[in-house]
Amino acid sequence: MRKRTIKKQLWLDAKENKLLKQKSDKAGLTEAEFLRSCIKGYKIKEQPTEKIKDMHRKLTGVANNINQITHNSYLFQYIRGQDLEYIKNSIKDFIMEFEKKIYSRQKLK
Repeated sequence: MRKRTIKKQLWLDAKENKLLKQKSDKAGLTEAEFLRSCIKGYKIKEQPTEKIKDMHRKLTGVANNINQITHNSYLFQYIRGQDLEYIKNSIKDFIMEFEKKIYSRQKLK
């Protein structure tokens, strides 16, 4: 049996229809889910773009590598110079790439 048993019909003009499609797509919701969320008063946020998802994956990779290096340094009470260089360079490179993508005047897609 259906959870929702009441049907509502809604009339929109072309501009409103386009806006509903755009906003629901950006939120990653169907139009019906989007409207129900609006009715319930939920704050609807856009889904992250592919570039932001990629940056998040890269940051996670850097964090995992740093965590492994830290774990080994505690285990052996020693840290190699090349590991310290990796940490310094990877963080610096990530920050520079992040700033280029976020603060550039290009649109994120």
